[in-house]
Amino acid sequence: MKYQLIIERLDCLQISYKTDYDLAKSSYFQTGGSVALAVYPNTIEKFTNLVAYFSSKNLDYSIFGWTSNVIFKDDTNIEIGIFSTKMRSISFEDVVYAEAGMMLPKMCNMLAKESISGFEELQGIPATLGGAIYMNAGCYGNEISRHLISVTIITKDGCLKEMQKSECKFGYRYSIFHEIDCIILSAKFIKNKGDKNILLNKILKLHNHRHFILEYGYRNVGSVFVTHDLYSDLAKNHLAYKIVLFFIRFFIHKVFRVKTNKFLNFVTFSFFHLNKFLSIVSVKTMNVLINSGSGTKAIEEYIYEVQALTDNRVEIEVI
Repeated sequence: MKYQLIIERLDCLQISYKTDYDLAKSSYFQTGGSVALAVYPNTIEKFTNLVAYFSSKNLDYSIFGWTSNVIFKDDTNIEIGIFSTKMRSISFEDVVYAEAGMMLPKMCNMLAKESISGFEELQGIPATLGGAIYMNAGCYGNEISRHLISVTIITKDGCLKEMQKSECKFGYRYSIFHEIDCIILSAKFIKNKGDKNILLNKILKLHNHRHFILEYGYRNVGSVFVTHDLYSDLAKNHLAYKIVLFFIRFFIHKVFRVKTNKFLNFVTFSFFHLNKFLSIVSVKTMNVLINSGSGTKAIEEYIYEVQALTDNRVEIEVI
C-alpha cells in the first residue's frame, strides 16, 4: 500500500484516519473527487507530532476544518488531508479556551449556557473555530476577533507560537493567517459575564432571522465574494443598472415588501447577460451559490465573470 508507512506511524500515534475519503459525499458543498488519506488528530499534542512527522519526511498535505467555506472542483483529488474536526476541547475558567476544530454554533450555545456573552451573533455561522478565525468570520455587526485574546498556531516545520490579537491584522473577512504558512490550533477569548436567558433568547431570535434571510434549502458555502453588497459593486460602473437597482429595492422590496431577491436576480442576470447561471445562484442573493447538480465548471465561470464585471474589486471569500 502506498501509504503503509504513514499508516503505521498514525497507528503508533493513535491518530484516526480514512482512506479514499469521498469529497462529493462528505464535503459540505458535496463536490470534488477524493482524499487518498484523510487524517484526524484529536489533540494538539497529536497534531503537533503529526506535523513534525510529515515535515521530517517532506510530505505535502492540506489542512481542512468542516469544509463549510470550501468548494472543491469536481476533479479535485488530494493525496493527504488533515482535518481538525476532532480537536474540539473547550474550557471556561479565567478565559474562554477552545481548540480549532470546535464548531462555532456549538461553542456559541455552550458559552451562552455558561452565561458568557459576546458570541450570540456568531451562532449561525457553520464553521470550525479555526476557519472562523482565519476568515475573521462575522455576522450582525460582530466578528470572531472582537473578544479574542490570542491564537496558538503551528508552522509547517513544527514550531508552536502564541500570537496576540494585535499581531493578527484582523480586517473584514481577513487575518494575517492569509499571509503566513501556518495552522491555527486554538484560541483564547475574554470571558464576559451575561444573563443566560437573555443570551439564549437572542441566539434563538437571530437563528430564526438567519433562516429567513439566508439560503438553507440547498447546499451552499455562504458568501462567495468578500463584499457587503455585490449588487452595489456591479452598479458602480453601470449607471443604467444603478437606476434599475434603486427602483427594484425601493418599490419592489420596500413598497411591496418582496422578501427574496428572485426578481432582482432575474433582472440583474438579464442586464449583464448572466442568465445561464441563474440555476446555480440562491434566490436570496447572487453572492451565494448552490449545488444544483450543474457541476463546478459553471461555478468557476460565474465567479470569473462577476469579478470581471466588477473590475476585480471584489475578492473571493471561499477557498
